[in-house]
Formats: sequence, structure tokens, C-alpha cells
Amino acid sequence: APHDPQGMVALYPSKEAVERKLDSLFTTPCGGYEAFNLTGYLGTYCHGNQPGHSIPYTYYFIDRQEKAQHILNTLMHKYYGMGKEGLAYAGMDDAGEMSSWYVLNAIGIYTYSPADPEYIVTVPLFDKVRFKLGSGQEFTIVKEGGGEKIKSVTIGGQPLQGWFVRHEDLAKGKELRIVTE
Repeated sequence: APHDPQGMVALYPSKEAVERKLDSLFTTPCGGYEAFNLTGYLGTYCHGNQPGHSIPYTYYFIDRQEKAQHILNTLMHKYYGMGKEGLAYAGMDDAGEMSSWYVLNAIGIYTYSPADPEYIVTVPLFDKVRFKLGSGQEFTIVKEGGGEKIKSVTIGGQPLQGWFVRHEDLAKGKELRIVTE
């Protein structure tokens, strides 16, 4: 429910119950029928089934962002790349959705709810990424630290409230700084 993650979490008796459910999803081996075009299983979570891409971020809404990042890192390192085991992406790319998932997470942002003009902040793979905007301004993402847990986030030097950065702030050329531990 990317349009209402807090509402979805509220359907459970506690945040701990949500955490147990998520942990089970990512660790219980898939023991049933697997469709030929669905690949990239991590437990029973199928990364090759794009409608479920918002699921790992649910950890953010139960105060366990570092668990989400661990899952994201596992997916990026296990299912993307070249060679026999890495097929550049898991499953069908579906008009660039799979590759854009990787690129956005690798730079530290992701369109959690595609209809909303904001991005959830993740831990980038890179220390610094710069974008030259059509306006002539430059948008920069900077990562400090090497951990999976986000300690703080600022946008344009101001503390970010929550986990989401607005598209309009990126378009203005503000710096997004992500400090990890």
C-alpha cells in the first residue's frame, strides 16, 4: 500500500508484528509454483514481480530503515550485474522499470509511490552523484559513512522531516546529504 503505508501498518497489532511478517517474507524459502517469467526470489519475495517493489521499504514505517537497506543492498548485489548469475536485472525489464529501480536505489532515492512527487531516501552506493539540470543548476546527492542505517538527511542544508524528499527540491538544485552509520 504505497499510497498509505501508515494505514497498512495500523492493520497489524504492533510494529513488531509487521516486522515479523516482513522478516518471514524475506527469509522463508519459496516452496510453491514459480512462473517461468518471475525471477529474483529472496525468500518468498519475488523481485521479478514489479508490483511488489515497494514492500522492502515497509521497514521504514516501523522504525527499521536499516533492515530495508539490507534487503535493498542484497537485491542490488545479488540480482543485478553481468555474467551467468547476474542478468543485468531480475526478470523482464518491463520498459525500464527493473533497471530504473536499480539506478534510483543506487543513487539514494526511489519513487516509493509513483503517483506522488516525492522520493523515499535510501543509502546510495556512491559517495557523490551530480546531475546537471536543464535549468543550469546542479543537483547533488552526497553520502557520508559506510553503514546501512541512516543517521540523518538534509536537503539544501536543512534537516529532512521524515524519509521523503520532494521532487521540487531536487529540481531546484538542492544538495541531498545522507549520513549513515
